[in-house]
Amino acid sequence: GATTFAPATASSHAYEAGEMTQGPGGVLWYCVERGTPGKWRTLSAPTGAGSFYAVTPARVYDSRVGTYSPNGVLSGGQNRTISVANSYNVSGTLVTSNFIPAGATAVFANVTVVDTVGAGYLAINPGGTTAVAASTINWSANGQVLANGISLTLNASREITVVNGSG
Repeated sequence: GATTFAPATASSHAYEAGEMTQGPGGVLWYCVERGTPGKWRTLSAPTGAGSFYAVTPARVYDSRVGTYSPNGVLSGGQNRTISVANSYNVSGTLVTSNFIPAGATAVFANVTVVDTVGAGYLAINPGGTTAVAASTINWSANGQVLANGISLTLNASREITVVNGSG
């Protein structure tokens, strides 16, 4: 939601939606509702919510490679909690520790399923959450290879839980 924020200018100034200003501590604010002082949202901050840090895409997990833990096929009805903190090469060798920075609350990711069996879906939740509120990727037949670009919420340990909703 929007926050009331008073930029350091004359208090009688009416701000317009769409204005931006830098506040104390390097926080970048965006005005979402006209007024004095208006309604504002944080766009970015050195350590706060609203920050987005782009990273070069990299692999964080592949169930087909034996060096990941846990690894192997995720069968129908199974759940798996996976760390996304580090990046790996296609052989499963560690490339970057803390690839996803500590404190991250979400990531943009590409989720791929390969050699599907029957129809089904994966639901991907913050680590430890197994309840299914929505699917992340769906398939309808054997042998499909599908990918989906999505945003994923992380738990405090930079983990996700994958729920396999196939038969």
